[in-house]
Amino acid sequence: MTGKFAGLALAAAIAGLVAVNLALYDTPVDIAPIVSAKGRDGGLAPSSPGSLQIPEVGDFSETFERPLFSPTRRKFVPEPVEPQPVEVASVAVEQPAAQNVAPAVAPSLLGISIHGGSAKALLRIAGADVALWYGNGETVDGWTLSAIDKNQAVLEREGRITRLSLYPSLQDGQPAGSVGQ
Repeated sequence: MTGKFAGLALAAAIAGLVAVNLALYDTPVDIAPIVSAKGRDGGLAPSSPGSLQIPEVGDFSETFERPLFSPTRRKFVPEPVEPQPVEVASVAVEQPAAQNVAPAVAPSLLGISIHGGSAKALLRIAGADVALWYGNGETVDGWTLSAIDKNQAVLEREGRITRLSLYPSLQDGQPAGSVGQ
């Protein structure tokens, strides 16, 4: 009995769907292009129920002024930054014998580059306007660059050793460029 009941329910559902399809078959479908809120003649187009009304592109100006992924929802305006000229050279600078007696002031460390096992330090000599890249064992203003790691460079001169930290504020109470024995 349940098989007959299930068969009758299925037949009734199919008959209902056929009736809906026949009713929709004669329903006209509007395939006209979408018209903006202003008609072709400049006046407002009559709005029929169920028709899609697309606003003018100019209506989204406030939306474009407020970027979606910006936390402040304001346009990003970068602060002007003046470029600092840095001369890059990897050649050791040999000084004449008369100028080998260099001042005791150590150069300042501006940057460190470690690439493929090769480390270089960007050093600027006191009073110079340009900075140059130096590798391990190279001489800088009388100082020999003996070691470079990711945070510091070690310079030696006449038995004195100085450690130049890339981040002086992180160094344990020693000012940058301090000389130790």
